[in-house]
Amino acid sequence: MTEHEQGTAAAAPIRLESLVKRYPGQAEPAVDNLTMDIPAGEIVVLVGPSGCGKTTSLKMINRIIEPTSGRIFIDGEDVTDVNADQLRRRIGYVIQQIGLFPHMTIAENIGMVPRLLGWSRDRISQRVDELLDLVGMEPTAYRTRYPKELSGGQRQRVGVARAMSADPPVLLMDEPFGAIDPITRERLQNEFLRLQNDLRKTIVFVTHDIDEAIKLGDRIAILTKGSKIAQYDTPEAILTAPADDFVADFIGSGASLKRLSLSRVRDVELNQWAVGRLDDDRAHLRQALTGSDHGSLLLLDENQRPVRWITGHDLVRSDESLDRVGLPAAATVEPHATLHDALNEMVTSRVGCAIVVDDQRRYQGVVDMRTVMRAIDEMRGSVQARDRDAAGRPTEAG
Repeated sequence: MTEHEQGTAAAAPIRLESLVKRYPGQAEPAVDNLTMDIPAGEIVVLVGPSGCGKTTSLKMINRIIEPTSGRIFIDGEDVTDVNADQLRRRIGYVIQQIGLFPHMTIAENIGMVPRLLGWSRDRISQRVDELLDLVGMEPTAYRTRYPKELSGGQRQRVGVARAMSADPPVLLMDEPFGAIDPITRERLQNEFLRLQNDLRKTIVFVTHDIDEAIKLGDRIAILTKGSKIAQYDTPEAILTAPADDFVADFIGSGASLKRLSLSRVRDVELNQWAVGRLDDDRAHLRQALTGSDHGSLLLLDENQRPVRWITGHDLVRSDESLDRVGLPAAATVEPHATLHDALNEMVTSRVGCAIVVDDQRRYQGVVDMRTVMRAIDEMRGSVQARDRDAAGRPTEAG
């Protein structure tokens, strides 16, 4: 059994030290003396205007682009001069165009790097199935398909699975969700956060979208031309205390609303809704509805999964089955979703709330406007407390 087959690889810290990239014929370097520390197990997002050097900086980490000068350390090891091909096999890499091999099946695409590392056939097959399941794709349904048979979102999931195939401690992601429609993009972002919550890899993620950076990043590096760091901090610190006018302009308006992307559904107190079961008698459901302060009732199936929204009017339609009346129980979010995601779902909901479900889609509660307002009040309070601390509180004697 190889080293890679013995278990999950621990995340590794990365240090970039005085990295420079100069291209012939260009007066200014594409990357000019970039130094930064990327903690193990965190998502660090590089964001900035087009042409600032963020993708060049990312590609120097696995030496797809060779630095002109400077050093790269991964888990304390200087990898600036090691064999580049071997280095890349230790680092997962996901790009916007995905880059799946069209003549290979999904299983062959995912298993490519483990094959190069000499893994056994059985171990590769097991790893392929494990990863397909991890990214929400049934192995028996997808392992023998070809990339052309998949949607854009499914191909991107396979790209993430392939990047994780050899269990690398580091993942590099270059605008991986940029070419996907907004709805699929949001779902993939949420799936990505769920995976990271389980795997805790060190991830360097490039995007041009500050909202995506705020949603995904444990830390954000806002870069100017030449990959100069304008601010490198947590999303909350950047939103509440931008370092300068460039950062403030880059964040744009609506910083308060953007802070909703900092709070996860799992971190707030959920509200409860009047609920019933599909197999409950109508008299019981009417009693549950009239005893609540809601105009509708959420019906659950035998597995506690939301099925329909019904009203008192629906309950008097005795000629129709309960699973046919009312409205489908759409607008759902999982606990790892952000409050911004929940707010988006609330806008589409006929009853003004987002249903929270666990990973088995079982009902947990709801997020409604009261939940969002409580979170905003707490954020406002924390900002005011920070400002008071920064200003310095007077002593009792003073």
